Amino acid sequence: MQHKEYDHIILLAHGSPDPLWKKPFEALYEQAVEFYGSDHSSLAYMELTTPTLEDVVGQLDEKITKVAVLPLFFAVGRHLRQDVPAQIDALQNEHLQIDLLPPIGDDELVKKAMYTAIARHLGREQ
Repeated sequence: MQHKEYDHIILLAHGSPDPLWKKPFEALYEQAVEFYGSDHSSLAYMELTTPTLEDVVGQLDEKITKVAVLPLFFAVGRHLRQDVPAQIDALQNEHLQIDLLPPIGDDELVKKAMYTAIARHLGREQ
């Protein structure tokens, strides 16, 4: 995905009430802010913590018309087949298009990083 295709990107994590669980996602968000600015990137959680997708979309500037939601999930499951699309359908309107991107786990660079990490743990660095 090229960021320039969208006015704003929302990194979407599952959610947990555990504040330690949120740290890796907050770190990814901080990197997105460094590259694209806080006007062009947000972090939301699907459930169990805030801000929710609804919270983030509700706070978007009215000039934003095209948003990408990038799930920070490894794979497509029920949440990405049913729950998140239903949330997006309820949030978008004639002035706001929201695209649900494939989960980050489908990205070839992420897959390669995981394979490399597995190989390193097995003592077989590539």
